[in-house]
Amino acid sequence: MLQRLLSALTTQKGVEQVLMVDDRGRLMASVGQTGTVPDVERMVLMTSTAFEATQNLGLGELYEIWEESETRTMIDIVTPYRIVMLHGKGGKLARWRHSVDVNRKSLATTPEM
Repeated sequence: MLQRLLSALTTQKGVEQVLMVDDRGRLMASVGQTGTVPDVERMVLMTSTAFEATQNLGLGELYEIWEESETRTMIDIVTPYRIVMLHGKGGKLARWRHSVDVNRKSLATTPEM
């Protein structure tokens, strides 16, 4: 079921890969183009750096991270124990975010395989 939910997120324009990790940085599930390896290390580094910055600067809670360059990345803290990353080229990050919001409850509660 988790694979199906992540696959649904790849229907958004530009999304090429979706992955979910737990609070320890362990890969729970991933979908993407055949032959691509999920970039878990990059996701964990970006998320831990953002958490550290928000704590050190007293900025409050971290809910999501957006990165726009040649490629786009959106990391969403679905729950403190589940973090999802959408990655690709083109598309609109706001639509990516909306697709995660629509599926948030299911993403938060679906057991991993």
